Amino acid sequence: MEEQEIIFNSDLVQEALAFTKEVTEAFPGRITGSDSCFKTAKKIKGELEKYCDPGTVKMEEFPCHPQAFLKYIPFLVLLYLACSLLLFFGQPLWAFVGFALGNFVFYGQFVRYYEILDPLFPKRKGFNVWGAIEPAQKAREQIIVSAHHDAAYVFQLLARFPRLYAYMILTGIGFLFLGLVISLLALILSLLGIAFPQWPSIVLLVGLLPVLPFLFFTTNQVSPGAGDNMIAVAIMLQVAKVFSEAKKNGNPLNSTRLLFVSFDAEEAGLRGARAFIKAHREELQAIPTRVLNIDTVYKLQHLNFFERDLNSFVPLSKELASECATVARSLGYPDKVSGMSFGGGSTDAAAFGEEGIEATNICAMSFNINDYKEGFVYHTSRDTVEHIEPQAVEAIIKVIGNYILKRDRGN
Repeated sequence: MEEQEIIFNSDLVQEALAFTKEVTEAFPGRITGSDSCFKTAKKIKGELEKYCDPGTVKMEEFPCHPQAFLKYIPFLVLLYLACSLLLFFGQPLWAFVGFALGNFVFYGQFVRYYEILDPLFPKRKGFNVWGAIEPAQKAREQIIVSAHHDAAYVFQLLARFPRLYAYMILTGIGFLFLGLVISLLALILSLLGIAFPQWPSIVLLVGLLPVLPFLFFTTNQVSPGAGDNMIAVAIMLQVAKVFSEAKKNGNPLNSTRLLFVSFDAEEAGLRGARAFIKAHREELQAIPTRVLNIDTVYKLQHLNFFERDLNSFVPLSKELASECATVARSLGYPDKVSGMSFGGGSTDAAAFGEEGIEATNICAMSFNINDYKEGFVYHTSRDTVEHIEPQAVEAIIKVIGNYILKRDRGN
């Protein structure tokens, strides 16, 4: 079959930005389970139906507990205070039990995104949306182009103290862990009949000062979520449009199936992506699958491709990240391969990495929390379309489109 050339024009960028502006203004407060998030999913379904093969577009409901991801954090502050007082008043056993519980919950929920506390919070409905474009021949490989459409609660510490955010997070975590160590030491000494000095417990009580800001880590204010992450959904839709239009003139894909997926509940700890994998595990394992996830798009200079995710704990595909970087370099764009730093959080690519499915995340923002500065818009009320560089949008559309063609043609 003669290879068809695909043109990626500037109209795609303007359409992506216009879609982002439309959705963020029409459907504010896109927390998973909200009416706004549901309406956004329905709109994305309508867009995918324009571009994907007839009958392939689905909107799939899944249960989740979105508040479980962050809304327990104020209770950890109260637990820290209670345990410090228990230690001060000579109760090392209960202080240790409390600090151990606090560290376990924080590590599990905040660092590793486990679903430890989910049953304790209200159940909501999330909605993933996806569709497919089939190749000309039998599919021997599939590429998922994905993003998420839910928005995040505003991170108050990040919005108000971006330069200090990293230090505040690490200091708070440090004192929580220090409480565990001190209470364990006090417990051991008490079992040996050795008196434990009181000054370490006083240190922990003083440490309440840097821990207190975690009471206000989030409020009920929701970010507009333009750069994180509606622009990524818009980019996904434009890639679908490109291949849909090309298919009308003869399918440019030989044996690569394309799946376009918009996840819900990414900001609730990857619950949507994990639900999608659970529902489609058989299809994902039937043929080789590669995932090009898009999350957080602002500046072209920060274009990069992840080889690890979820606070650096989950390995992604180094090969896939490098291949995407090679395509970016050939187009004259930045070709950095990096990973999510500790404290930076995660993207939906990690859900696939956890299952051993080749995945990378494509973003245009530095996730080095030491680089956060005044004017920072990520996870704040300032995350509007005006802060997204059109050049970054264009670059990601072109990199994904050219990667798909290169992969399909075996180049």
